[in-house]
Amino acid sequence: MAAHKKHPYYNYDKLNSYNGTYNFLVGGRGLGKTYGAKKKAIKDALNPDKQDQFIYLRRYKTEMTTARNTFFADIQNEFPDWDFKVMGGMALATPAGTRDEKKRSWITIGYFISLSTAQTQKSVAFPRVKTIIFDEFLIEKGALHYLPDEVTIFNNFYSTVDRYQDKTKVFFLANSVSIMNPYFIEYEIRPDDKKEFTSAAQGFIICHFPNAENFSASVMETKFGKFIKDTDYADYAVGNQFDDNTDAMLHPKDSKARYLFTLECHNGEFSVWLNMFTLEYFVQDRLPKVQEIFTLIPAKMDSHKTLMTFSDRPLGYMRTAFRQGKVSFDKPSTRNTFAEIFKR
Repeated sequence: MAAHKKHPYYNYDKLNSYNGTYNFLVGGRGLGKTYGAKKKAIKDALNPDKQDQFIYLRRYKTEMTTARNTFFADIQNEFPDWDFKVMGGMALATPAGTRDEKKRSWITIGYFISLSTAQTQKSVAFPRVKTIIFDEFLIEKGALHYLPDEVTIFNNFYSTVDRYQDKTKVFFLANSVSIMNPYFIEYEIRPDDKKEFTSAAQGFIICHFPNAENFSASVMETKFGKFIKDTDYADYAVGNQFDDNTDAMLHPKDSKARYLFTLECHNGEFSVWLNMFTLEYFVQDRLPKVQEIFTLIPAKMDSHKTLMTFSDRPLGYMRTAFRQGKVSFDKPSTRNTFAEIFKR
């Protein structure tokens, strides 16, 4: 029987060389992102000079159940001198060769935690955790949703783990799903076709959007690769294309457009402008110095903000203009945020 062809897995050396704290790695499906992250985290944990620990993070407990139970299935062969097992929320390891369970000494090398329940970890200490692997941090189309105020929840969790010691790195891993997500919007992360690596927040954030040509060429030699060749699915699954990162409806603000109001929604604040002569709207994430702020979030109402509902006239007028192609946006993430609003 012919041996299975092994595709390369992602090497984290260059990404780590930028010394970022929040490291976003977003690339084609099957690029080996998770495999490479697990291999490095386990290697550091088993290194007697380091003895670091890691946290493998998923958003919901339902996701974690399967991921935890199969965590070592594909990586075990990389460490033939060690045996691994999962016990509750812990990843354990022991030297191989001893079959008598009573004589085996298991060490904790990592933890499995769900972000949705991370608030319960506030009093737990993780002094040896140096790596957090947040797998599948971007949600694919389906039944799952981002947590309310998720970026804040994650930052709180990171603070609990790191305790302001600057010891912990995070690797946010995902396929190229959507640029309209809480993290990219919060940190103004934009894929750059000309650069694989970009930074934000004075180097605290490093992003890698890998050029998947080498991996793509390898995949296209397989039967499935030949089957999906030259299809939109190939760009999504093997390449590094975001479905919503297009230029549709993106135009600079008309010089004759006048400021109407600022609208706050779950994914940020946006200024709304209107050309009274053409009745064209322009929406931007750049805000004027003097604002009239409306919010779609009742909990965020205060003396400086007025609640706006989806049935109010201003949004009704904008929905009509949107259907007529008379709403333009400064960038894809702004457009995608408002597309969600206009679907109502």
